[in-house]
Amino acid sequence: MSDRTRRADEHFMRIALRAALRGIGFVSPNPLVGAVAVKGEQVVGKAYHRRFGEAHAEIALLEKLAPAEARGATVYVNLEPCCHVGKTPPCTDALICARVARVVVGHEDPNPLVGGRGIAQLRAAGVKVMVGVLEADARRLNAPFLTYMTRGRPWILLKVAQSLDGRIALANGQSRWITGEASRTEVHRLRSQLDAVMVGSQTVLEDDPELTVRHIEGRDPLRIIVDSQLRISPTAKVLRQAERGRTWVLATANAAAEKRRIIEETGAGIIACPAGADGKVDLPRAMKLLAERSVTSLFVEGGGTLHAAFIRAGLYDKFIVAIAAKLIGADGRPAIWDLGMENLEQVPQFVIRRNRRVGKDIWLELEPDVHGNC
Repeated sequence: MSDRTRRADEHFMRIALRAALRGIGFVSPNPLVGAVAVKGEQVVGKAYHRRFGEAHAEIALLEKLAPAEARGATVYVNLEPCCHVGKTPPCTDALICARVARVVVGHEDPNPLVGGRGIAQLRAAGVKVMVGVLEADARRLNAPFLTYMTRGRPWILLKVAQSLDGRIALANGQSRWITGEASRTEVHRLRSQLDAVMVGSQTVLEDDPELTVRHIEGRDPLRIIVDSQLRISPTAKVLRQAERGRTWVLATANAAAEKRRIIEETGAGIIACPAGADGKVDLPRAMKLLAERSVTSLFVEGGGTLHAAFIRAGLYDKFIVAIAAKLIGADGRPAIWDLGMENLEQVPQFVIRRNRRVGKDIWLELEPDVHGNC
């Protein structure tokens, strides 16, 4: 491949990736996909997967093009075109019937129903296929989908809002507000983009959050409460939202039947989870249950006990720490409770992927350091 072709492929793939972003919050459990058609180094059409159950990006693109525009075109798509019948027809068949000349793909689809078969089908029909253009960017875009497909659990984002000295509340539990309004708006943006938001029962008992999207326009996520013994009140705001069935409570199978009945009468769903050695919800197995219910991404907002449990279990893919320029003191509540570490070799390590100013606060965006480098 010439440098000119490589640069052109990367340029048009970036356009496809930007188009795919427009589906955030609407396509799950499907991946984010954008598609761009090019002829003579000119974009003749672009589209994206708009919503789960609607046309995939490639089909939406071809519907926009006249037959002469599609014939002989190069199509850029960040994920391998599907080759099976799901809620929509196979994209490979549509591309072949449209007589496109070349398809440039970001990376193969890990879905076992596809897994390279779409690429093979295109090549068998005489379509030239290039795979791996801006692959790292394409994989990063669909990290939740890839985690869901390859690890059988949701992609998990932990978020902590804390003071400079690592506290999330005063000793008396007061926590509103540690960080500023701009940070709260950013949190609501994240809620609107991910499938579900999760808190522990203590957070519901003390803060009575709604866990909805309010500071921006966007759709509300699923609301999930980890409440092993069903301690929360049936009058909690999170149980009183308009969308019945959009709040789930994770409880152990031995939670009292009467408490279960009272919570279910609010319209919330209860997912009976196995208990761990500590008698609380076994988080790894609970994550499998969420994946079985098509939850591909999870935003864990707190509190400190729940965050510690996720970290001890190694259940996190990204960690956001929002730091306010405030001091609370040693008697305040810690952002992360006991991790059970006995030596430094056990300490979780992270790579800072981004740091930025959000209003008056600093946001650190971290990922696990899989190589263990300090």
